[in-house]
Amino acid sequence: MKRIVQQLMALLLPALALGATPIPEGGTLVIPTNAIAGLRAVSTSRFATQTRVPVAGQPFTEALRCATTTRPAHSWDIQFQFRTTRKVEKGEVLWARFYARTVSTKSESGAGRVTAIFEKAGPPNTKSISRDLDFGREWQELCLPFKALDTYDAGKAGAGFHFGTQEQVIEIADFAVYSYGKGYDLRRLPHTKVSYAGQAADAPWRAAADARIEQCRKGDLAVTVTDAAGRPVPGAKVAIAMQRHAFGWGSAVTVQGILRQDADGEKYRAVIEKYFTRVVFENDLKWGSWDRPANHAKILQAADWLAARHIELRGHNLIWPSWRNSPKDLPALKDKPEVLRQRINTHIENEVSTMKGHVVDWDVINEPYDNHDVMGVLGDSEMIAWFKLARRCDPNVRLYLNDYAILSGGGLDTKHQDHFEKTLRFLKDGGAPITGLGMQSHFGGTPTPPERMLTILNRYAALGLDISITEHDIDTTDEQLQAEFTRDFLTTVYSPPAVVAVLTWGFWEKSHWKPNAAYYRSDWSLTPAGQVWLDLVTKKWWTNTTAETGADGRARVRGFLGDYEITVTHQGVTKTLKTTLPGAGKQVEIRL
Repeated sequence: MKRIVQQLMALLLPALALGATPIPEGGTLVIPTNAIAGLRAVSTSRFATQTRVPVAGQPFTEALRCATTTRPAHSWDIQFQFRTTRKVEKGEVLWARFYARTVSTKSESGAGRVTAIFEKAGPPNTKSISRDLDFGREWQELCLPFKALDTYDAGKAGAGFHFGTQEQVIEIADFAVYSYGKGYDLRRLPHTKVSYAGQAADAPWRAAADARIEQCRKGDLAVTVTDAAGRPVPGAKVAIAMQRHAFGWGSAVTVQGILRQDADGEKYRAVIEKYFTRVVFENDLKWGSWDRPANHAKILQAADWLAARHIELRGHNLIWPSWRNSPKDLPALKDKPEVLRQRINTHIENEVSTMKGHVVDWDVINEPYDNHDVMGVLGDSEMIAWFKLARRCDPNVRLYLNDYAILSGGGLDTKHQDHFEKTLRFLKDGGAPITGLGMQSHFGGTPTPPERMLTILNRYAALGLDISITEHDIDTTDEQLQAEFTRDFLTTVYSPPAVVAVLTWGFWEKSHWKPNAAYYRSDWSLTPAGQVWLDLVTKKWWTNTTAETGADGRARVRGFLGDYEITVTHQGVTKTLKTTLPGAGKQVEIRL
């Protein structure tokens, strides 16, 4: 009997080696059944070799092994995708499930990495999901619920993976995508729980970050209360109420959202006015929009609305130097460099001059790492000329170089980071009047550990320029992970003195390029991440306190830098003073 049990266990153990999540009822496949089995046995490119390999001891018998021998310029240069087999409508709830493991890798983390994709099959390849995923050497099941952000006819969308993230050998198995139709609660679907180093409440980096925040984001405020004769007044009540952060807390916004005249428009404006000190127009100042003069009046109207409320506006962006992100007439000028140069310079002169006094920053160049068609024609020195031209058109605006994948992607995209520094040094050495670095900070479901982000921030802070987090969001359906990483990301980037602003790339689900990343849902209820943002920016990092003057007539507090209203009350007499607390501290006197 014992031998029979042992034989049965021997048969059962391979199937139990990796537990498979039961497929939730009601789903229908939208890609071919057993899709990987339909791929070629061997597929070779100049960057990688993909091979179907047998697998033993798991709930599947075959996997696709992808050996990346040379990291390409773009992660999508190595990929496989399966076309959808039926129509998928906008708003449908989808669920992707697959297994993965790392055979070998040269990454610092020791983990393999892929980007899971569901996108339009063809330009502009808009994506309903683009999720970076890390995994170790043991087989791991990965489950990803998401929504279709567009309608795709059968065969007009693709689901699969980008592999060109690093040199590695990884295996993918049993890939499937199911639809659960519209109205299905996304939270009912299984999803992979993601964690990151430094997530624990007692992680040592937290105390160090809080200490830096105490040192660099606060100042000493001394309020002296005197009587009509100038004598100190002891025992006076002093209420110190912060009105506005000096730090640039804010979001991407839209001109349409600011100007819309309905209930949602009122809510949209109320959030901006109440919580943000700095914003950026998401698309309205990009070249394509600016080339339509009919847009200018509305852009300026929205800019005036912001200025009236003392909300600063960033300019994004002057040139995004690839053919695909420039006006449609530019590619035809690639064989006419002087005409191309003049076309660009005229645009910069027109936009910077028109917006002079309305914007505090300009992203002069956006994403040069993989947007460099124009430099290929005019040369890299043209970047220096663009900065100098922008400075001539507006002597006071701050000028930025902006790029992505510096802090995100696990913080492991060293080629991108090196290019960012190399470009910055090239600009500075050439005399470009650059004053800031923009780090976009778009995250998927794979957060970068805080200590790794601090190392990266310190690297660029040493170059002596301001750093702005220009386009932050966390695109995941795991609301707990999103909230915890929002807490840790904001704490991390607020702690180094070189960082001057953090702007999320939208805040409302109905006006967000990644709806899952919004702080406010479509009905204006707060997501957990949105609540974290408010708790930190308007409570933990906010000074609203009272004090009493001592025998010398003075009350002292240490407060976060920004604008204040100070109210003094003594023996029925009340006086109020508005002031600003800088890093060097402030002493004010209020005479009763």
